[in-house]
Amino acid sequence: MLSYIFLFRRTLWAQKCFAAWIACAALLTGCWDSREIDNLSIIQGVAIDTDQQDMLELTYQHLIAQKSRKNMYSNVTTFNKDSIQSASREQAKQVSRAPLYSFIRLILISDQAIQKTRIDQLLDTFTRSYKPSRKSLVMIVKGNAKEALNKIGKHKEIPSIDLEALAKNSDFNSKIPYRITLGEMSTHISQGADFLIQCLESNDGNHFSGAALVSGKTKKFAYWLDDEDVIGINWMLGKTKGSIIKVEDPKTKQHMVFEVEDAHSKLIPHLNGQDLSFTVRIKTDIKLNENSVTSVDFLKESFIRTAKEAAQDEIKQTISQSLNTLQKEMRADVVGFGTKVKVNYPAYWDRVKENWQNTFSQIPIDVQAEVQIKRTGAYTKGEEE
Repeated sequence: MLSYIFLFRRTLWAQKCFAAWIACAALLTGCWDSREIDNLSIIQGVAIDTDQQDMLELTYQHLIAQKSRKNMYSNVTTFNKDSIQSASREQAKQVSRAPLYSFIRLILISDQAIQKTRIDQLLDTFTRSYKPSRKSLVMIVKGNAKEALNKIGKHKEIPSIDLEALAKNSDFNSKIPYRITLGEMSTHISQGADFLIQCLESNDGNHFSGAALVSGKTKKFAYWLDDEDVIGINWMLGKTKGSIIKVEDPKTKQHMVFEVEDAHSKLIPHLNGQDLSFTVRIKTDIKLNENSVTSVDFLKESFIRTAKEAAQDEIKQTISQSLNTLQKEMRADVVGFGTKVKVNYPAYWDRVKENWQNTFSQIPIDVQAEVQIKRTGAYTKGEEE
């Protein structure tokens, strides 16, 4: 019995020693397919343009590993190729370092390119071959995408890094459509869903200007949306926290500016026989940040009531304007009404899904807004003391 226990312990000890030896060997030898970072050129951004012959023009922003920040990136442009893969291979003629595509932050597409080529065809090689992060952002540039990738940000950041950070400002300005990633776009394309892409203008520095609508059915560019339409869509998506509401006092005609502290939206479908309708319900908490109305007591119930009604009317009017654009002009469901019908009334959805574009354009939609004013900046005499 004792000899058996001794043999068992000896075998266990030998197994542990062998495992430790394997681990050390792996650490000492390193990865068999590793490459030195000094020999790589990390692609941070890509710009896709087209020339007058409808050939693709690609610009790659290379991040170069250097000790100093000076000249730490460069842009390499390739011309006149009929595919992105062909254009990317042209880099070998100009760049000595091997390109690494796994860390692409941003893909910019010119308005000409997206109006001539399907979005899934433009992005196919990025999802199929390059395998960048699914969190890579995609934007449309009104004009030349290469120019946007060449402009240094206000804080002297690398352009692709600056634009990636700029996209997150949709959290603070409801005129900016919510950012969309390569992964989210792939999902919309596979589901045949309409979606919006942030739009840039590169004159006088890069800045956002509305959104581009891509049709889920055709996979092509369909419509330009202005800032006001984007605001209403963001309200329906519940993406307005941190933005502002500017309203006018009905008596004095002076303005009041409120900041949105919290916002929630709900799309509620109603099916009565074969008649489908929706309620868009908005609940939001706001605070008064700026006011030009004089001689008013901000603590009075009359002021609170008037301000709430003005804010509610502004929200409803903005959403109704956006819905009119989506339903009557574009006939595009970018908010997710169809998804709600599919979940709540699957049998009805099966009957209308093939013709949802027409069905959506005729649905009655009631907009409701409930506003709570949390703070006005006013205080009583006791609070001052």
